[in-house]
Amino acid sequence: MSISARFIDFMNTHVAPVARRMENQPHISAIRDGFIVVLPFLIVGSFIMILLIPPFDENTTNSFGQAWWSFSHWASGYGWRFFQMSFNAISLLTSASIAYNLAKAYKREPLPAAFLSVMSFLLVAAPVDNGAMDIKFFGGIGLFSAIFIAIYTVELTRLLEFLNIRIRLPKEVPHAVAESLNIVIPILAVLLTLYPFALYIEHSTGVTIPQLIMDFMAPLIKVSDSLGAICLFVFATHLLWFLGINGSLVLMQLWTPFLLQNMAANLAAFQAGEPLPYIVTNSFWDFYIVHGASGGVIALAFLLVRSKSAHLRSIGKIGLVPSFFSIGEPIVYGVPLVVNPLFFIPLIFAPMANAIIAYLLLDFNLIHRIYLMAPWTTPAPIGAYLVSAADIWAPVLSVSLIVLDIIIYYPFFKMYEKVCLEKEQSQTLTEEEKEMLMAKAREAAK
Repeated sequence: MSISARFIDFMNTHVAPVARRMENQPHISAIRDGFIVVLPFLIVGSFIMILLIPPFDENTTNSFGQAWWSFSHWASGYGWRFFQMSFNAISLLTSASIAYNLAKAYKREPLPAAFLSVMSFLLVAAPVDNGAMDIKFFGGIGLFSAIFIAIYTVELTRLLEFLNIRIRLPKEVPHAVAESLNIVIPILAVLLTLYPFALYIEHSTGVTIPQLIMDFMAPLIKVSDSLGAICLFVFATHLLWFLGINGSLVLMQLWTPFLLQNMAANLAAFQAGEPLPYIVTNSFWDFYIVHGASGGVIALAFLLVRSKSAHLRSIGKIGLVPSFFSIGEPIVYGVPLVVNPLFFIPLIFAPMANAIIAYLLLDFNLIHRIYLMAPWTTPAPIGAYLVSAADIWAPVLSVSLIVLDIIIYYPFFKMYEKVCLEKEQSQTLTEEEKEMLMAKAREAAK
């Protein structure tokens, strides 16, 4: 058995089962699905921000720029309110969506679970002083608290059900009424457990639980923005893709809270006129590292459409347009790249090179750092331009990285193209031989 075959066998035996279990683990899948629900609010909030802060100097003489600024001044009173209720309410929304999805995974009523999580989050993260509620943890800095509280409230409800601690009602009571009253016991349990604990933390440390969690997570947040962390994440994600497992689906939900917190901190710094502190955000991943889907396969799509192999050329024609919108499955599974030793190196090395180059350029402030979010399906150069304060060099970087990926993929593509051509020629010869045999058979029959 060759070294590549032994490596693939080892990965399929030991790594793939663990990744699949992670993908199906209830808490991880609930976090993933919970973030999927709230991301559209962030995207709309980001576009509101773009409308309210035009990519022009406020004193520009450009007529289009002046018109945009006039619209911005007129709309700011309306737009900023929606922005606050979308982008700066992400933790409140997340606490509901994760609890909803986790309760659903346990086949329990999801809506009461979502309400209970929101109530608990407000108790812990939004103390009231002199009649005014502190809402600073509704934004990105409260995400970790929202995740922990959502999981705690659902698991507490499960524990109470397991212990059969519930309100017992006559059978005649309608099911909907019974389900709504069953949440009373969990509400009381939260008031007797989580709320006293939150008050104790506030009085003993002088800070709220969300602030304490942020202080504890600060080293991890800082590490998440390092070049080493991004390279490790790129390697792990694309190793899973090589095995046929959606690496982004498995791992991104674990990293998303850090990326969203980084983006929220960048936005706060941008609004305050301060330097943006973080490099790695969701959009950094989408528009610089995996533009054209994981592995940077849009580069391979450009090579495939001009291939001499009929099979590869057909896959390129099918996959090129979707890859512009970061949908790479037609190429990943059509070529295939999955468990294909010839493509192992470029599948990992191309996005790794993208990450290193983009990180260093942003680290040296040669390109504006990211503080907003655009849909991951936005074509990479356009998305990079939108989320980086309209820095014209952002799309230039994105396009340059695609060109670099074409260079990285090219030698491996040519090797695989040769293999495919040999197979196609062999199949053609076989068909010709069959026709000759049929012709001889017909002559013999005569």
